[in-house]
This record gives sequence, structure tokens and C-alpha cells, in this order.
Amino acid sequence: MEIKDIVPGMVYTIKGESRYFETKYGTPNPQIVIECPLDFHKHFTPPVFLFHGRALSEGIPVDSNILHGRIQGLSEFVHVSELETWNRIKPGG
Repeated sequence: MEIKDIVPGMVYTIKGESRYFETKYGTPNPQIVIECPLDFHKHFTPPVFLFHGRALSEGIPVDSNILHGRIQGLSEFVHVSELETWNRIKPGG
């Protein structure tokens, strides 16, 4: 999947076995509402620093395919390769 295939405002499930997400949200595969592609090199917020650490510890690519979204209302960054494509849904749907 490429970043151009992602629809902002849709809910995606994170795939894989992320220890970070399991610890923070109680599941390695939480749902995320994607807001937009965002250049994490230009923003210096706590979610950006958390993404850098997660990318290093979980082997996530650090390139131009990073998206910003919200999980349970909290800001998160994910790589496009972490998103499931088969179960994209509208929020509340």
C-alpha cells in the first residue's frame, strides 16, 4: 500500500505485533483514525519523539510514508506499511 491509497478520516487497524501499542492501548492492533500525512522531521511534539523511539525499537521504516492519526483520541504517527487495508471503515461505522 502507498500513502496515496490512504483516505484521511477513515479508521484503519494497525497490523503486526507492536509492543508499544500493546502496552499503551492493551492491544498490539488498535484502530487509528488517519488525519493526514505529516512530515515528522518538521514537528517536535511528544508523539514525534515516541514515533522515533518506536521506529528504532520495532524496525519501522523512517521515510516519507508517515501518517498522523489518533488512537482513542491520542496523537500517534504510523508508517503506511503498518496499516491493514482490508478493514478500512468510516468513524462510527
